[in-house]
Amino acid sequence: MFHLQTKDVNSWNMVIKAASALLEEVALEFHPDMITMRNMDPSHIAMLNLEWLKQSFDVYECDGEHVVTLRIDDLANVMKRASKGEQIEMSLGEGNTLLIKVSDGFQREFVLHILESSHTAVPVPKVNFSAKIVMTLKGFREALADIETVSDEVNMKADTGALVLSGSSEYGNVKVTVTTATPDVKEITVNEPSSASYSIEYLEKFIKSLSSSLDYITIEFGNRLPIRVQAPLDDKGSKLEYYLAPRVE
Repeated sequence: MFHLQTKDVNSWNMVIKAASALLEEVALEFHPDMITMRNMDPSHIAMLNLEWLKQSFDVYECDGEHVVTLRIDDLANVMKRASKGEQIEMSLGEGNTLLIKVSDGFQREFVLHILESSHTAVPVPKVNFSAKIVMTLKGFREALADIETVSDEVNMKADTGALVLSGSSEYGNVKVTVTTATPDVKEITVNEPSSASYSIEYLEKFIKSLSSSLDYITIEFGNRLPIRVQAPLDDKGSKLEYYLAPRVE
């Protein structure tokens, strides 16, 4: 059994949008202390990791471990019917179903069929990142858009107090430099000079799914290591993370 209540429609929509950019089906894992979602895209180069803590919900009750696999489009269509400030309730319904109630003055009930799935939990990658940048979502979006004018991949280089994003192709090259003095940047921590390249298309799949109301995101990477982009869901520790494998020459 599990049962939750929340009015955080914005976070649900952000999680669903991020998942729909990569997946056709999503496996939500309900635990006594949190909801997790660890799913890889079909090409196995990108992964979503959701950790949604019980304290983030108005009500959260779960008596064990439950895996709920749904078509992401079905879940998205239901959540589109919820507006900001409305209350969302979720619980297991009769048979193999998920019951979602949306209420604000009057109550609507939606029943989604849970899919049969051989889902196996994907472990969170254990990576020792050597560079960490905390900057505004808007600033990172703009930097990627600048690089995309000439290239489909971004090279990221971090050294003491600075992050350089660059791209090049037969059409030209572009470079964007941000430092600890840049207004969009809160923190740049570099344990060793770090460099890696990533697909802009795949980075944007996640970045464009994030709510524009987000202030800061955390970006971590290292020499030829995956990149991790972390977006907070609230101020209680819940987060949505995105891992993307580097491009290797």
